[in-house]
Amino acid sequence: MREFGDDVVIVVTGGSGFIGTHLCGRLVDDGYDVRIVDIVPPKSSTKAEFVRATVLDSARLMKLLEGAEGVVHLAALIDVATSVSDPFSDFSVNAAGTINVLEAARHAGVKKVAFASSAAVYGEPVRLPVDEEHPTAPMSPYGAAKLAAERYVLLYNSLYGMENTALRLFNVYGEGQNAGSPYSGVITKFANAITEGRAPTIFGDGEQTRDFVHVDDVCEAFVRAIEGQGCNSPLNIASGVETSVRELLETMCGICGTGFSPTYMPERKGEIARSVADIKLAKKRMGYSPRMALSQGLRELLEANDGVHSIFKPKIA
Repeated sequence: MREFGDDVVIVVTGGSGFIGTHLCGRLVDDGYDVRIVDIVPPKSSTKAEFVRATVLDSARLMKLLEGAEGVVHLAALIDVATSVSDPFSDFSVNAAGTINVLEAARHAGVKKVAFASSAAVYGEPVRLPVDEEHPTAPMSPYGAAKLAAERYVLLYNSLYGMENTALRLFNVYGEGQNAGSPYSGVITKFANAITEGRAPTIFGDGEQTRDFVHVDDVCEAFVRAIEGQGCNSPLNIASGVETSVRELLETMCGICGTGFSPTYMPERKGEIARSVADIKLAKKRMGYSPRMALSQGLRELLEANDGVHSIFKPKIA
C-alpha cells in the first residue's frame, strides 16, 4: 500500500508513549525510517531514531521534519482531570502544540499529518452508535482542545493543500499501557488489580458501556492515514462493539481463572453512561476494519504478562 520510495522518513511525535511504541514498531517493520520526537526516550530498544524535543518548540520541529514524508502527531497531555485543574497547560500542548506541528510540516514541505484526536470531543452521546456527524460537546478542557486541534488539522487541507487526517480514537487498550497512569483504561486498571490480588473496582453498577479498540487496530488506522490521500472529515477509530464494564471484568476473570468479586463504588460524577462508535466512514474512506476481537485481545494482553505475574495463566479448556 506504500506509495513512497525507499528511505522514507515518518516522524512520530509522542512516539515513546503507549500507542507510539506500538506504531513505531509497526512502521519500522513496514520498512519506514522512523524519527521519534518526544520529551522522554522509548522504554525499550528500537530501530527508530529518537530526538528529545517538545512540540512547543516550533523552530526545532521545523528542522526535525525536514525531509520527512509524513507526521503522525500523538504527543499530548492526556490526563482529563489535570486538564480541568490546569486548562491553559492542556490547551498549550494539545491545541497550540498541534498548530506548531502543522506549521512545521507546512514550512518543511510535509504534506501529510495524521492526528490523534479523541472520542472526548463528543461528550455525552445523544444517540448511538456515535457517527462523525454526532454533535460535539466536550465535557473537559482536554476534549475541547482536541476538537480545536482537529479542526486546524483539517483546515490545513483546504488552506494549504495538505492531505491530513484526524482520527477520533475511542477506548484504546493493549500491552504496555501504564496501569499507574490516571488516564489508563479500565482494562489496564482491572488487570493491575487482579495482578496484585486486589478486588477490581467498579464505579456504579457496571452497566456503563465503552467501545474498546486494540492498539494494533489503531496502528493500522494510522498507517492507512499516512499512506492515504487525507480526509476532510474526522474518522472514528474503534471496534464498533459496545461492551459493559461488568461484562469486561467477567471476561478478564474468566481468562485468568479468578473469581468475579469486584468492589462497587458510587458512580463517578460526569461519567458517560454509554458509548459505541459507528465506524462505517473510516471503512469507506480508508478501508479501516478492526481485526482484533475483544476476547482475543484480552487473552493476548493477559498472557503477555505470564512469567511476570503468575496469576495471568489462562484456563485450560
